[in-house]
Amino acid sequence: MGKLMLSMPRKTLGQRELKMRHYKMKTILFIIIALLFTTSGCVVVQPYERERLADPNMIFDENPIRKGIKDHYINIREGSEGGNGTEGGGCGCG
Repeated sequence: MGKLMLSMPRKTLGQRELKMRHYKMKTILFIIIALLFTTSGCVVVQPYERERLADPNMIFDENPIRKGIKDHYINIREGSEGGNGTEGGGCGCG
């Protein structure tokens, strides 16, 4: 009789068109993600809110030079480095 066809031939896009479609989708996805990241951090701080942000309690170290010298001294004395990034457990007591 004839040859038995196990699968019917399908109309497919050429290899070049598939690559271009894949490239376009990647580009669009990248642009969307970049826009989400860049616009999510935009905040307008009102003048009455700036007073709270400039509060002296918000300053980590009043004298950063003195803090650096003290940390350097402790690191030399203890023979270790680091481990002084945060204080307290988030309750505001540290």
